[in-house]
Amino acid sequence: MVAGVVAHLVFGVPVRAAAEPDASLVRSGEWRSAEQQASSFSLPPGFKIELFASEPMINKPINLAFDARGRLWVTSNTEYPFPAAKERWADAQGSRVQDSKDAIKILEDTNGDGRADKVTDFVDGLNVPIGVLPYGNGCIAWSIPNIWYFEDTDGDGKCDRRKVLFGPLGYEKDTHGNIASLRMGPDGWVYATHGFNNVSRLEVRPENRSTPVDPDAPRRPTPSYANANQPREQLDWGDSLELQSGNVFRFKPDGSAVEIWAWGQVNPFGLTWDSWGHLYSADCHSNPVTQLIRGAAYPSFGRPDLGLGFGPVLCEHSHGSTGICGPLYFDGGVWGAEWNDHLLVCNPVTSRINRDHIVFEGATPKAVEQPDFISTSDLWFRPVDMQLGPDGAVYVADFYNKVIGHYEVDLHHPGRDRTSGRIWRVVKDGVQSVKRDLTVEQQLAQQVRFGVVPDGLDVAVVSTLPARTVRQWAESFLNGPAGSVSRPVIRAMEATAGAGDVTLRHVLQLAMRHALTAPGGFDGVPVEGPEAVAVRGLARTIPTPEAAAWLLRHLRKGDAGGADLVQSLTSLARYLPVVEVPQLVALARERLAGDGAVQAELVQAVANGLAERGVPLDAVVLGWAQEVAAGLLGVFGEAEAPDWEVVTDGPSGQPSPWGLQKRPALDGVEITMISSLPVSGGEWEKRTGLLRSKPFVMPEVLSFWLCGHRGPPDQPAHERSFVRLVDGVTGAEVVRVYPPRTDAGQRVRWVASELPASPTGGSRRLEIVDGDTGDAYAWLAVGGIDPAVVPVENFQRQDQARGQLQSLASLLQYSAPRDLREKLAGFLPPPPPAPPSTVTVEQRAELDALIQQRLKSFAAVTPDVAHGGRVFALHCANCHAINGQGALVGPQLEGVGQRGAERLMEDILDPNRNIDSNFHVHLIYKNDGSVVAGLERGLLGEVLLCVDATGREQRIPRADIKKNEVTGLSLMPAAFGLSIPEADFYDLMGFLLGSSGHQSE
Repeated sequence: MVAGVVAHLVFGVPVRAAAEPDASLVRSGEWRSAEQQASSFSLPPGFKIELFASEPMINKPINLAFDARGRLWVTSNTEYPFPAAKERWADAQGSRVQDSKDAIKILEDTNGDGRADKVTDFVDGLNVPIGVLPYGNGCIAWSIPNIWYFEDTDGDGKCDRRKVLFGPLGYEKDTHGNIASLRMGPDGWVYATHGFNNVSRLEVRPENRSTPVDPDAPRRPTPSYANANQPREQLDWGDSLELQSGNVFRFKPDGSAVEIWAWGQVNPFGLTWDSWGHLYSADCHSNPVTQLIRGAAYPSFGRPDLGLGFGPVLCEHSHGSTGICGPLYFDGGVWGAEWNDHLLVCNPVTSRINRDHIVFEGATPKAVEQPDFISTSDLWFRPVDMQLGPDGAVYVADFYNKVIGHYEVDLHHPGRDRTSGRIWRVVKDGVQSVKRDLTVEQQLAQQVRFGVVPDGLDVAVVSTLPARTVRQWAESFLNGPAGSVSRPVIRAMEATAGAGDVTLRHVLQLAMRHALTAPGGFDGVPVEGPEAVAVRGLARTIPTPEAAAWLLRHLRKGDAGGADLVQSLTSLARYLPVVEVPQLVALARERLAGDGAVQAELVQAVANGLAERGVPLDAVVLGWAQEVAAGLLGVFGEAEAPDWEVVTDGPSGQPSPWGLQKRPALDGVEITMISSLPVSGGEWEKRTGLLRSKPFVMPEVLSFWLCGHRGPPDQPAHERSFVRLVDGVTGAEVVRVYPPRTDAGQRVRWVASELPASPTGGSRRLEIVDGDTGDAYAWLAVGGIDPAVVPVENFQRQDQARGQLQSLASLLQYSAPRDLREKLAGFLPPPPPAPPSTVTVEQRAELDALIQQRLKSFAAVTPDVAHGGRVFALHCANCHAINGQGALVGPQLEGVGQRGAERLMEDILDPNRNIDSNFHVHLIYKNDGSVVAGLERGLLGEVLLCVDATGREQRIPRADIKKNEVTGLSLMPAAFGLSIPEADFYDLMGFLLGSSGHQSE
């Protein structure tokens, strides 16, 4: 099917081909009536689009749902995106909001002409209602601050009873990340999404419990991401649940139980089922669509996985934006066999409905991008949800608006439309009703998936089953108690999984892990051989003494080494009884005798594991750390001179600035360089130091690449940073060169015959000097030395040891003997960057002028997009990801080009202007008086993880935290944009603006 083909006549006006999308988040076009908008759409042949409802019958629609009578229920909003002040609440529960027009409406087409002609306000006076599910005599819905059951008890068609099922729940941080997408599952549970940034604790209310609970009985911990690996029997499973930011969960419609379904994602919005019983969600920031595996974890802004890796990726492409929502899956022949396994997804940022074909390798689905299903020339079209009606038509909720973007555009922007909204009906020729033809395998799959653990499934039966059926059986195990899962059967299932069937393998890992959590789950598990190796990774994720005991026995057999050993010892440090930690230390010393580098990693792993348990380091661990530190210090004092020597010529104890880094040369090739700015950030840039090579015989020609700066480009160049060639004996300078004031390396070439003769026989040294204490344009880097008289790569061994000594210095700064403390003082890591400062009115005015000047200049240049990509990798990728490259510390930048040049410049040059609340800096005040500024990444046991402005992880024991304060500031340094040379800045802009990801028509 080809997008862009003229569709059928609607309202008597031919449907036009869609124009190329406006890249701005604030559209330049004007408001159109629904009748005018109807002629703007482009659909595949054989489809037509009709208006079902519009303002004033409804306002802003967000979620849709059909009831058994074929009526369409819709959440209608005018309050969004603002939560109502509690002063407007009619009662403490927020059951009604004064003067609110937000409502849940029922739309009916009573005369069969395809357009709603009757509307009923079933429940009104709400605040940002989103999810709605018709149920019983009314509906289950979200409206701030609760999940409600709105019931019609007297049969007049309107709600007269408002009952809280769960709440109050989190909404304060972000109204576009509330609970939504309520869908009834084949198992009779209600499935829902929990959105971005909010924190909610769901708890079964006393009046909804199926059995009373003794209020004096001790409560088990509430299930949460922090304890997700604990056996269910150890948690308050089914009775409570804590959710932080994106997750998908389920609950009983009577509110008697609540459980997690899948952990993670950023801002899931929209759920849809296929005929096998698989659940798909859209995510407004990470992957457009994900097939959710029960109990799996999915990426969520740098949060670690749960030990088994993240759930498999379904969709590798972005559809040009991060604002994806409202998916709808087609199969069972509802639109004909050619539409089976096609998935539509709403894209309100690009004003399109995208399409993917889902293909399977074994049980693993992959999305293959197809031409868009709907595009339009009216760029106020904002599709946010879709439902397949009983008539076989797709109903689309259109949040019709000039402005899209929650944080990307000021919430008070005058262009935001508050009242217009449409629901469109997309009809396929020849389809008059929904009739799903399920195969025998699909019918069985749903019974198995949502039923009890099957009886009589043995190894012989498993070997005859196709991969998708095996997956159903395996996932059904997760519904039952851990003790009912058969390890031999799961092992037989593993033998059926093809090499590329990552989904089946992930499900089997979860099922096996579930089996091992049962009491006695490790009975009979060998500690040697292939099964032991397979179980090792699972045992590391299970927080039980039984798992730790098995893992220790396994490690003693010598089957693990390297990274496996590090990970296993970290797990043991968390879960092994404290009295057995000396055995763990003895094992590490024995297995890694003489390998100080790996032992240093293990020391840190054990320290991290004990910190996460809230256990202080004892004498055994501290003694081990001192031993390893002394050994690593020897790397810097060996008899054989190292290729490179760090000379600290600054204040005593000043950290070395030097490290290895990939940087581009002017020929476009990235090379490894020794840099005085291996990590971006003002604090690091202020460091100074001298790096001296060992003596070497001067070749006929010596060349190298050099890049770096000599102060801000608008100021005269200083002479404090340079590279020089000196006499290998006397140290007298032979020749000197200064950084070229560029980020890309330039070739330097010294010819021996053109230099002064050596009075001592010809030996030379290189010295690299950074004497600039500035916080911008204050670094230099050297690489590609030819011939390799002192290879840059040989710096790596000392560089690695230096990094490990920084960690050990932190551990031992108060407990090591005095002489060792003095030796380690120079390796203490620098303090975290200072907290960002607020922007004054005067500074904001200066920034406004700068943005306008840069916009004008940018319009006159032709950016080098390829070079802009290298600038991004150099300056931005340590915190941001785009096209799958970079880190997820700050916001993902897929489709960021949609924002347009002016908004991008605001974000780079004035990062405190528009900040997504999930990226507000936390100021963590410690009991010792120090302050850490960073982005929270959640708790690991008793340790708070956060990331500072350099992208470095900070681990802070909760016991050391005096106060945790949220600011309104960005972690991105205020002067970041100015630290990039202006020409590079324009190339970076070109690269980012080219990331919108639009498909061609």
